Amino acid sequence: MEQTVPLHLRGLPDPDVLRAAGIDVRTRIIERYICRQLEPYLHVPPAHRISTDRSLRSQGVDSITALALRRRLVTALGVDVPAADLLRDDSVTEVAALLAGLVTPAQDVPAARPAPAVPGAAPVSVPAARTAPAAETGHDTPAERPRLTAVARAVR
Repeated sequence: MEQTVPLHLRGLPDPDVLRAAGIDVRTRIIERYICRQLEPYLHVPPAHRISTDRSLRSQGVDSITALALRRRLVTALGVDVPAADLLRDDSVTEVAALLAGLVTPAQDVPAARPAPAVPGAAPVSVPAARTAPAAETGHDTPAERPRLTAVARAVR
């Protein structure tokens, strides 16, 4: 059975790849994603681009657009961003930096705690989350930069 990717998720890499990327790469990926999501709402002609430096409000983002963008960001990134943050005088780059900081890096995912003991119940072990050294998680190590660069280019 062929799986289709919803339109609002196209342009984003796998969540694990996004979390493994360094903060700068994550910011650029999210920046491009925001611009792609805003294009249909702001009626941007194909030859033009949304400015990453101008505030979202000055480019035509209103409350309805902010709510639609918020819904897509929550679904795509799994982080909750208040719509008010999208209506401030922040640029796409500033919003992307905020979101990149909210996306939990792979090594920061907390390990699972053992379940509390229940009197009379058999002990249950809960596997801990895998934590890897920075070199394995791809946080801007020289060996991982070509892979991260390819991921960033894939979303452009």
